[in-house]
Amino acid sequence: MISIIIPTLNEEDIIAASLADLIHRDGDFEVIVADGGSRDATLCVVKQFAGVRVVTGPRGRGSQMNAGASAAQGDILLFLHADTRLPSTALSMVAGALKDPGIVGGSFCLAFDRPHPLLALYSRLSRINTHLFTYGDQGLFLRKETFKALGGFTNDPFMEDAEILLRLRRMGRFVKFDPPVVTSARRYLKYGVIRQQLRNITLVFLFHMGVPTSVLKRYYPD
Repeated sequence: MISIIIPTLNEEDIIAASLADLIHRDGDFEVIVADGGSRDATLCVVKQFAGVRVVTGPRGRGSQMNAGASAAQGDILLFLHADTRLPSTALSMVAGALKDPGIVGGSFCLAFDRPHPLLALYSRLSRINTHLFTYGDQGLFLRKETFKALGGFTNDPFMEDAEILLRLRRMGRFVKFDPPVVTSARRYLKYGVIRQQLRNITLVFLFHMGVPTSVLKRYYPD
């Protein structure tokens, strides 16, 4: 079974559409919402979806996803952002890939829900299977036993996805799928596409240079 784990924090505007997109799919899976203390109606919305489980954890995407993984009943974990939609064939692709013992995990390439030349370029770059173009918004998946062997996500406030991907790739083969997941461009629209992309590039560079994530987080608001 695949456990789809969705971390949330004040996502009342989008979580209903995201869950509705998931719950009617075919396959052996469960959906777990891992909330970090939402103060809006996120949990009220989630509770309207029968069968969707809710766990809570300390605020922070890594901590929340660890809580979701601890509650998961599936032998495969798929971490999905609340504003990201899986392609229709995602679950069968994930299950099929992890039948190969040489594959330790994978993700999807990325597309955005709004057209923009710079976002289109970023989408093309996400097809490159490297740690520099692979992040948590691309639907990370791996076996639960592998996740446990890694010790889960760190409790760092930022870049928890980049950090675990570095460790995961050292364990074996990492795959990347197309068709893509489709994610919201809302952060780019809010802060400006060029400004946000420059911020992302700078923060990724500084992370790989060893700058503490507690420092980097100051420049990337929730």
